[in-house]
Amino acid sequence: MRINRGDKFWVVVDARPASELADILFETTLEGLERQFKGGLTCDDNPTIFMDAAEAEGQARARLVIAKAVRAMRQAPDIWPLKNARFIQIQDGNGETLFEAEL
Repeated sequence: MRINRGDKFWVVVDARPASELADILFETTLEGLERQFKGGLTCDDNPTIFMDAAEAEGQARARLVIAKAVRAMRQAPDIWPLKNARFIQIQDGNGETLFEAEL
């Protein structure tokens, strides 16, 4: 796939605890992406480029869930027991497993 100077694409970056969708998902061009890097975006933000808006939005929403999970764990009254955690699981409202992994 070839991307030229004026072609538009979507960029998703990692979410922070207080991020909203518009903070981590944006449409841009190569010139716009260059300005983002000059303005402080770094590769540590894990920018990912998408040509499909729906795919980009799905990735952004997943990154928001991760940030919310991290925030929830950090705000737990007693996080000390997490030192022994070996497995994590995320379920939807119906109890369906959406993600699970050994730590």
